[in-house]
This record gives sequence, structure tokens and C-alpha cells, in this order.
Amino acid sequence: MKDPVRESTADREAYNLSFIRSDEGLKQILDELEDLYERSSVRNPYFSPEWIMCWWKKVKTGTKPMVVIVRDEKTKLAGFWPFVEKPGILWSKGLWPMIYDEANYFEPIAMKEVVPFLIEGLKSKLKEFQFFWLPLIRDPFWKKYFQTELLSSKFLYLARIPRKTSIMESEPCDFHDFWLKKMGAKSRKSLRYDKKTLREKGDVEIQIASEEKEVRSLLPASCLVEVNSWKSEQVTGLYSIRGKRAFFFDLLPMLAKKGRVRVSMIRVDDEPIAWEVDLLDKKFMGVHNLSYDQRWKKFSPGRQLMEKNLENAWNEGRCIDFLPGNLNYKEKVATKIEPVHELHFFKKSIRGLLAKRLILWNRKIRKKIILSGKPTKASESLRKSLEMVD
Repeated sequence: MKDPVRESTADREAYNLSFIRSDEGLKQILDELEDLYERSSVRNPYFSPEWIMCWWKKVKTGTKPMVVIVRDEKTKLAGFWPFVEKPGILWSKGLWPMIYDEANYFEPIAMKEVVPFLIEGLKSKLKEFQFFWLPLIRDPFWKKYFQTELLSSKFLYLARIPRKTSIMESEPCDFHDFWLKKMGAKSRKSLRYDKKTLREKGDVEIQIASEEKEVRSLLPASCLVEVNSWKSEQVTGLYSIRGKRAFFFDLLPMLAKKGRVRVSMIRVDDEPIAWEVDLLDKKFMGVHNLSYDQRWKKFSPGRQLMEKNLENAWNEGRCIDFLPGNLNYKEKVATKIEPVHELHFFKKSIRGLLAKRLILWNRKIRKKIILSGKPTKASESLRKSLEMVD
């Protein structure tokens, strides 16, 4: 199905909006997506071809895609925003972004000039679907494309800031000078002591892998770290949910093949005690996962590994994003804190209004459960997010 973008200027008339609604159509566009990803100005590492391909293999049979795409006057792909159909209330349907259970951001991959067309295409689907949902949108994208959009919207919507992200931008100084300033005397002394005592326990090795073969070789050892991590006990680890280990064993080597991931690990006498997964893009690093073996907690292996990876990224001139999560250790080393936005758009109808009210009711119940439950590390981010204004 194709919907030409009809606007008053010649530039706008040069673009064509269309939708992919089949499994086969999604697979066919992945090569074009690779080309777009390399030249796009609006970027999202979670919508690279590798993430889309691996995630689509694991979704429930019968899941239907709904991908908004824009092509330029030469029919070259200029915008890509992938969603899936999900059942809603009263036999209705809604749109959720692809990779909704794994990704940390949900902006499209696009040339900046076609983003308004992608948004218009998405809104046009509210004739067919009851709502669409964007769980986590970065602040710069929000301010540029959605902030004014909401002021004149004819649709029902819910917008809030459920989380924030900590960002560390490299400065014109040596990393160690920056680190000294951020960590403080007491923390620096503590970390030096942890490094010294860890070396006394055995031969300490930090492995950093970015090639496909190297990354693949580290993955079996990562399972040992994950199973002994506090995240595993609280079902928040990278492999905690059934099927996720196979997903990441498939995904990470594919990302490494394209230079889009770096995996690192600390070993003591060859025993893995901490590991980290960092997503790489042009001048960007996202700290996707950092876990450590709880039995080695007193030596701060996670902090030791993070310091090493931050130094490498700093020297490469990357902007480091700790990704959404309201955790103190991220905020301590950040150079700025930015809000991350959530948006629901609803069809202007009785069903749309009911869907909006149901989501608001669900939020209130969830908030009550979280605040009344026993505090855990896993719930710390959620608890802090509830302090933010909806």
C-alpha cells in the first residue's frame, strides 16, 4: 500500500510514503536498511538490520509487522520505522515498536528531512489501529519532532517522562583528570584498594573483544557471570528470561561483524567475574549491559571494568550513553542528565478514550504495587522514575 506525501513544496512532493505489512516484505528491505543505516542522520542502534533480523526470528509465529518507510525521488530508502500489531481492548489493535522487549530507544532510522513524513504516516494508521506506543524517546528527538506536534494534535495522547539517561561527553582533557574530578578522593582511594586486593587473589586479565570470532568466544563465559549476578536472582539479567541467551548469542557476533558492539570481561585466574556489552555507532557508545559475579562484589569488578571501557571510549572521542535507568552510579560520572520520553497516541473515538483510561488506571495500580513492595536493586530505577512528573 502506498500513500504519496502531498505537500505544498517541491521538496516535500519528492518523497513517497509506504508501509510494509508482511514478513517477506520486512526481510526484503534489510539490505536497503543497511545502506540507510550507514548514511542516516537520525540514528538508532537498536533498529540496525542485525537487531531487526535476530529479533524477528524469535517473535511469536503470526506476529504481523507494520513498518513505515519513506523513499526519495530516486526510490532510495530515506526513512524506516518498524512496528508490530498488538491486540488492544474491545477487540481492537494497536502498534508497538519492534524490539519492544529488548531496545532502549525507539526513534526511527532516517534522513532528518523525512522524519515529519514518518510521523504523518504513523498517525495515518490511527484510522486502522486504536493506538501506537513509543516507550522511550530521546530528548533531542522529542524536542525537535514531537514537542510542537502535541500542541496542535487532533488525536488523544498520553505523554510522560518515565526515565532519564546519563550521558558522558568527552572533554578537551585527559580521561584521568576527568575521572579524578568526577570520582572524588574517597571513591578513588576505595577503587585503588579494590584493584590491589583483586590482584592479590590471582592473575587479573581484562579481555576486550570487538571482532566476530573474539566476541563469540567470550559468550559461554558470560553465562557464568550472569547466573551468579544479583540481576539473575531478581530476573533482570541479560539471560534471565527464556530464549534471551540464544537471542544474544546470535545477535552479538553479528553486530561485531559490522563493528557495532564491544564485549569485555574481567577474569581472575581464568575465572570470569564481570562482563560488559557496549553498543557502538558513529562517535557513540551505549552501555547496554554490565554484570558481575556477586561472590566478587567486595572487589568492585563492575566498576573496574566500566572505568576501563569509559577510558577507551573517551580516547576514541565517543559520546557515552549509560542508557535509560535512574541509577546513582550513572549520574555520578555523567556530564549531563537528559529526560527520556514516552508517548501514546490514540484514535479519537470511544475505544481510543477507553484505551487511554485503561493505561492510566494500569499505571496507578503498577505505581501502588512498586511503592508498597520491598525495595530491591531491580526496582530502584522504577522507584526513582515514580518521583518524576507524568
